[in-house]
Amino acid sequence: MRIKILIKAEKIPVIYRHRIVSLIKEALKKSDKDYKEFLYGNKITKPFTFNLVPPFKKEIKEAEIQIDNKFKIKDKVFYSGSHYFSLYISSPDYRFIISLFNGLKRLKIFDFSSYENMLVDGEKVVLQIKNITVLNEKPVKKEEIIFKTNSPIIVEDKNDKPVLFSDKNFEKELNEITDRILASSHMKGKGLEKSLRFEPIKMSKQVVKHTLKSFREKTGKPVMYLTGNSGVFKLSGHPKDLEILYKIGIGNRTGQGFGMVEVLG
Repeated sequence: MRIKILIKAEKIPVIYRHRIVSLIKEALKKSDKDYKEFLYGNKITKPFTFNLVPPFKKEIKEAEIQIDNKFKIKDKVFYSGSHYFSLYISSPDYRFIISLFNGLKRLKIFDFSSYENMLVDGEKVVLQIKNITVLNEKPVKKEEIIFKTNSPIIVEDKNDKPVLFSDKNFEKELNEITDRILASSHMKGKGLEKSLRFEPIKMSKQVVKHTLKSFREKTGKPVMYLTGNSGVFKLSGHPKDLEILYKIGIGNRTGQGFGMVEVLG
């Protein structure tokens, strides 16, 4: 299932993913606390992905972003004017989507910032949930699907090093990651039906700034730089596996807003 959430906010910084995760946690907590604890009380792959799209008529300005009480950086901020941000969330897990939908309805307003965290030029950012729509998904019934990335696909090897679509080991790493994810009991409970084949059509490298509290505490740095893969590609495999990947996202860090794709054909 795939939903679209219209969000009213004066501005949202380009480093937003960790706060969207907090929004999702808060919504799940309001609707289904046990399920929220299952997802976030365990070190498991989250059964969803998301992508935040700023309004077409946005302004982009540089501003001071106070990530927490230790780190301030200068970076891009999206200003919406009178328009809405669109948050897309996708999951094959019916319980997740229903719990999220109901929780967002109850939440209505979310503090993107606190008194010390994620302030923009010293001001708090507040998100207003204005509308939630369930979207129609395209059927995935073939063994070859052309996908387009909505958010970059992150593929990392066992040493957490990025692997690019142009690297000779990309397909191997993608298969290992996907097989492991699908084998999880809360996902499919079984690995890949057959190996995936990845064919780039119009792909490029994309570097994304991201932050997590655990990263900042471990490294003493405000942000991490993740090297991702964006564009159009053909993915071949078993239709059952391709359908799940369409819904949960492709690659690593999908629950942090990476790897969301749409079907082109």
